[in-house]
Amino acid sequence: MGSRFRSVLLTAVAIGTLAPTATAFAQAQRRVEYQIDAGDLGDALKAVSRQSGKEIIFTSEAILGRTAPALHGAYNADEAVRALLRGSNLVAQFRKDVIIIRGRSEPSGDLADRSAVPTDIVVTGSRIRGGEPVSPVVVATRSQIEKQGMSDLGTFARSLVQNYSGGQNPSIPGGGQGTSENVSSSSTLNFRGIGPDATLTLFNGHRVAYDAMSQGVDISAIPLAALDRVEIVTDGSSALYGSDAVGGVANVIFRKDYDGATVSARLGGSTDGGDIEQQYNIVTGKRWSGGGLMVAYDFRHVTPITARQRSYTQSNDPSETLQSGERQHSLVGVGHQRITEQLSFEFDGQFNDRSSRLCVNYTETDGCHGTGADIHIHTRSWTASPSLKLALPNKWDVRLGSVVGESRAEQLADVALGGSPYLAQRGIYTNRVQSIEASAEGPLFSLPGGSARLALGGGVRKSKFILYIASLENGNAVPVQHLVNDRTTGYGYGEISLPVISQRNNVPFVSRLSFTAALRYENVGHVGEVATPKFGVIYAPIRDIAFKFSWGKSFKAPTQYQSSRPRSGYSQIGETAYFPPSPAPGTVLYVSGGNPDLKPERATSWTATVSLTPSIADKLRIDASYFRIDYRSRAVSPIPQNSLAFDPIYSAYVTQNPSREQVISALAGITTLFDQGGGDPRTANVVAIVTNYLQNAAIQKIDGVDLTMDYSLPAGPRDRVNLHASASYLESEQQLSATQPIVQLAGILYRPPHWRGSTSIEWQHSSLSVTGVLSYIGGSLDNRVPPHVRVGSYKSLDLIAQYETGATLGPFSNISISVSALNIFNEKPAFIRTTSEGGYHYDASNYPITGRFLSLTIAKSF
Repeated sequence: MGSRFRSVLLTAVAIGTLAPTATAFAQAQRRVEYQIDAGDLGDALKAVSRQSGKEIIFTSEAILGRTAPALHGAYNADEAVRALLRGSNLVAQFRKDVIIIRGRSEPSGDLADRSAVPTDIVVTGSRIRGGEPVSPVVVATRSQIEKQGMSDLGTFARSLVQNYSGGQNPSIPGGGQGTSENVSSSSTLNFRGIGPDATLTLFNGHRVAYDAMSQGVDISAIPLAALDRVEIVTDGSSALYGSDAVGGVANVIFRKDYDGATVSARLGGSTDGGDIEQQYNIVTGKRWSGGGLMVAYDFRHVTPITARQRSYTQSNDPSETLQSGERQHSLVGVGHQRITEQLSFEFDGQFNDRSSRLCVNYTETDGCHGTGADIHIHTRSWTASPSLKLALPNKWDVRLGSVVGESRAEQLADVALGGSPYLAQRGIYTNRVQSIEASAEGPLFSLPGGSARLALGGGVRKSKFILYIASLENGNAVPVQHLVNDRTTGYGYGEISLPVISQRNNVPFVSRLSFTAALRYENVGHVGEVATPKFGVIYAPIRDIAFKFSWGKSFKAPTQYQSSRPRSGYSQIGETAYFPPSPAPGTVLYVSGGNPDLKPERATSWTATVSLTPSIADKLRIDASYFRIDYRSRAVSPIPQNSLAFDPIYSAYVTQNPSREQVISALAGITTLFDQGGGDPRTANVVAIVTNYLQNAAIQKIDGVDLTMDYSLPAGPRDRVNLHASASYLESEQQLSATQPIVQLAGILYRPPHWRGSTSIEWQHSSLSVTGVLSYIGGSLDNRVPPHVRVGSYKSLDLIAQYETGATLGPFSNISISVSALNIFNEKPAFIRTTSEGGYHYDASNYPITGRFLSLTIAKSF
């Protein structure tokens, strides 16, 4: 799938100056005898690199689905590459030590700091090298993200039209809102709004430790300076990646190495007040024969936004935190070294340390030090992932990799009531991961359309969740809750790609036809066994249009907090605590909390896509996808309002007139029992047991349409205009249990909107680029209390300008300057009603409160 914001950074003059130099280099290169059969272009280029010893850089996007002719005879490296690229519409830059290959519309700047070969040509959404994913894939490079005026991956995640900003998000007020929260000031992806625990986020293709309790992954832990690109699959992918990949997969891919050093500084702030940002980073590294290294460090300081700084929160206490500030240190290191001609070693690691603070008020006037909570948050995460890769003579690659990592979020809350200290409490959420995986990929046999290829692998993953909550009394910690949950998951997978017909076969009405199939088996400790298949087909009747269809099953294991969370019991009076009251007078035992017997949540999804690349409009691509997810056995507390437990629609979760054995059994699973008037259930007359702990009960149906368009066209000898548009329409409904009504989710307050869209226009003139971005977030319906009212939509316009100096200006060489004005008309979120004291008059789950934001970034490369 094409990337956003395509740009061409090489002018005709630059290309012209490179050409004679490339010829001179070619004359001096040694010739090598090649015996390369026709087949995948990526494999052919890697073979040339290995045999010639010359590095060849290319992106997975540039060579995706391309084939190469046979190459037999003696050639130098440049001649061999020219022969392989003939007729491919790809461009090669020939330099002394490296050959850079790109599409004609690809920016050379994005490739100049890419890793040298051997490069893994694996696009997220498939484990087949050179394979074309059937599912829709969104690719965003670091350069494209920067051209939108963004400086961190959390902001990028919230800008995606397929993503819902609710869940764990630093822009959620300290008191939380709807089903969203801010426990650790982290940013998690939440595709289609089905939960951050149902979207899988990978770093460099592997899993990392979860964040806090929600089982999401903090994407903002990776600094933008370390990024190569983000690849996003907006389709169920458990057949390839396992648990959590129900809504899709995001793969944050690091730069593989770097040569030189770049330092940058950024300063920005909101014109409404707050969100003053300082950011400083350095990227450095070195390439050498057969290896390379990259290290990126980033420091970021952001001030909070408080209620006093926004006109629509003047009814809240002025000190209330609306958007948390932070101090964050991030470090990423990546390296690779060829040990022998066939064996190579790779490593990537990351470290993140973040401190933030929340002021949560329980009243509108007292402040968090009067009646409220002053919460200090400290989050630290790290990951280390070494791997070995062996290239076998039969064009198979074998890889052995491992991961070890940890995420630790600590909250220290000082609670005050009536102006006096009431409680000091510490909560620590620790997640750890260890894994080892072996995988292999290579060709099986030849088909008319190319080589049938197989990828297979398996491994073991251990995860640990630790929750520790303690009250601080006279300087001593008194444990309130301490739980540990260990989980071991064993898995195996396989994927096959069958290119039946390709364009070179000259079959009428079949330009391209291929099939894919994948299957994954997982044994999740204490949860169960799951097998998830996926099938796909790509059919292109002509070169200009392709139809893609995928069908598969996905699953999500219950979070370790859901499985290990203690159960609480409440002894209540049935006649007064419930409406309607219990049928028989007496004690009701109400049970809530976690459930160690939870089973996996399961989903069936399918996606149909039409891709248009018309020949009459070069560099135009239009994709339209319809998606559907049938999600069942979701873990929920099936009675949404406790006092309504005796409504007949909840009868499946109420045991009336229980036996003494049933009462004793219910009490056995309870950690804490609260007497709310019903007495001791062991001796009282218990007339009913209400089981409202987590259960696999809910059904959710999600469907909608994604639309994307990319078009790059020349506007003069040194000018180019790049257009991008994307939109997503979502429908989502949920049924908490079989006897309950179906409830609409999409388009409802605090839930994902029906529509999200983004359009950008970039004008590029030599080293200057100017980008305009128009964003749209649809409105919602506030149905909390009658009368139901509509909440307005949100629209913003951003302008970003970037300029790069050349390499011949002495101390002013290789300087990049970026100026951005985001939300230039200072759009504000629509006003909403509040239903409680201290409520917020806006929907923080969907609409940003930053307001107009101005920033300046200066970078210097050495």
